Amino acid sequence: MKNFDLTKLFWSKTRTKLLEKFFLEYEAGNNDGFHMRALSRDLDEQINSIKRELDSLEELHILKSREESKKKFFFLNKNFILLEEFKSIFLKTYNPYESIKKFFKTQDFLELIIINEELAKRLIGNTNNIVDVFLIWEMDKIAFNEFLAKTFFNRKIKYAIITKEDFQKRLEYNDKLIFNIMKQKWNLFLKDTIWVDRYIK
Repeated sequence: MKNFDLTKLFWSKTRTKLLEKFFLEYEAGNNDGFHMRALSRDLDEQINSIKRELDSLEELHILKSREESKKKFFFLNKNFILLEEFKSIFLKTYNPYESIKKFFKTQDFLELIIINEELAKRLIGNTNNIVDVFLIWEMDKIAFNEFLAKTFFNRKIKYAIITKEDFQKRLEYNDKLIFNIMKQKWNLFLKDTIWVDRYIK
């Protein structure tokens, strides 16, 4: 899937990441405000770069700020003239896959990781997927749910996690649901140590 590089439109990687953060959080119903240190940590950008861009975005009336307990919090200006247009841009161009790949690199016990390329569409509507993510073996569901909520701004993501034994039993019984999940269009196999792809040829 070819992605549109918004940094070429907004000139700065830090500014692009900030704008994406503010507009997608706003769409998800969160416009309470963010402190620059929290933004620096969440976006993995230098605090000086974050401060410079926040000040610039406030001058452009895209953001507003308030002070609480001697800390400055920034939030989206609801009266920004191009609010809907900017929001639409970031919803349509959001790319969650690097975050997903980074998360799953820490999940050593998983033997199969399938994600569907249409997963990003969850921000602008539903998909026709049976599941968006299919996993074999075990993992911390609480941590996974927290990751999905943060990465997809509280959108509902459909996923299934089953054990290797359960998966093999379902194959023996020619479970149509399992085969349909594995044959979904636009599936990406991030990890497959049990050679699942041989069952779907």
